[in-house]
Amino acid sequence: QLLSTMGQTAKASHHAFQLNKQVSPSFVFVAEAAEDDAEQEDASEVNYFYIRQFQRALFTQLSGSEEDFNSREAQLLVSILAVLSRQLQPTSKQFVQMITWTVKICKETSFEDPTFSKGLLSLLFSLHVLYKSPAGLLLELCQDIHSQLGDIDQDMEVEKQAHFAVVNMKTATTATLLVLSQVDKVLDEVDWLIARRKGHTASDKSGSAEASQAAGQQDPAEKAVTLQLGSVLTALNELVQTALLPGTCTITLLRELSRTYTTLTTLVKYYIQVCSNQPGALPARFEKLVKLSGSHLTPQCYSFITYAQSGEIGGGSNEKKKKKRNEANPAASAKLLRETKAIPNLIFSIEQYEKYLIVLSKKSKVNLMQYMKLSTSRDFRINAATLDAALQEQEDAPEAEASQEETQEPKQKKRKP
Repeated sequence: QLLSTMGQTAKASHHAFQLNKQVSPSFVFVAEAAEDDAEQEDASEVNYFYIRQFQRALFTQLSGSEEDFNSREAQLLVSILAVLSRQLQPTSKQFVQMITWTVKICKETSFEDPTFSKGLLSLLFSLHVLYKSPAGLLLELCQDIHSQLGDIDQDMEVEKQAHFAVVNMKTATTATLLVLSQVDKVLDEVDWLIARRKGHTASDKSGSAEASQAAGQQDPAEKAVTLQLGSVLTALNELVQTALLPGTCTITLLRELSRTYTTLTTLVKYYIQVCSNQPGALPARFEKLVKLSGSHLTPQCYSFITYAQSGEIGGGSNEKKKKKRNEANPAASAKLLRETKAIPNLIFSIEQYEKYLIVLSKKSKVNLMQYMKLSTSRDFRINAATLDAALQEQEDAPEAEASQEETQEPKQKKRKP
């Protein structure tokens, strides 16, 4: 009797389904879509269940002492979490929980394991870029790196920063390379946006009424470019004052600085194009960006160039810092620095930027060069202090003395009273 009732119910349901099909042909599509959504929701729940399990396993690893820490197992757990997190929707609660948990782990984990910290910070970056702009994250990490490695000026006392415990003396170099890699990705996005805006400007060259009506208002894409570049400059300004180890880290920073100035030059060329069609169209945000680059970053770049060329291994009196720097091979690092031509390329990029700023100043009738400071640091360097001393004494100074004076040039920037 029960089977008979179930059969009748099934027949009735089938009959109703056929009627619905006749009335609404899209019924099947809606039903399948609802079924797919339910399956995706189930899959998401299962995925999140496994994420929670692996989070607990990693937390257990990190809760023990550093002697009991199994680095390979922890790296594997981070890799699995990275794969599983890619299945989460950035707008979901599960994704928010995942990024919040990752930030917490990075802030509280202080193990001196460069490989593990690389995996953990890579996971943090991959999640963060999907959630919101990495600007604040980049700056905090740069401040932590600066705090750990010290300043290029040994007389400068760096404010103690501890946003992320995962950044320490042993992991700071790894963190620096990851930060610079992230900066490179931000610059990729900025270059793409500028190219897109250039295309739009070229197509609207005749100048429509809509364009003239928008005069004085910054385009959303332009605003995004300015804000992103401002964040990059602020982070790099912190990093360029850091006593990085000679070698790969220093060269990578010099390359990213060079690329940053190249991107700034591209932006300046874009505004030259805009001003040709629409005079007086420089946004206030762009002027602030120019000021940030000229008054803050460029002078620090030249000090860092002097630091890198002199091979100065300073950065404070901390014994751990001295020991870490002594592990680097100064001769090999100096050779690598010469071969890569990172310093001449950076100087050329800065000079090109300033060259086009002069052109834009004339086009826009705005004196942008007021923010630029003249520097004596070039691919060949004249030490102004040494030259003055030589002229006053009217005698030749020994070469060794000149060299010694030259290595101490950056100290003039931040010398304590």
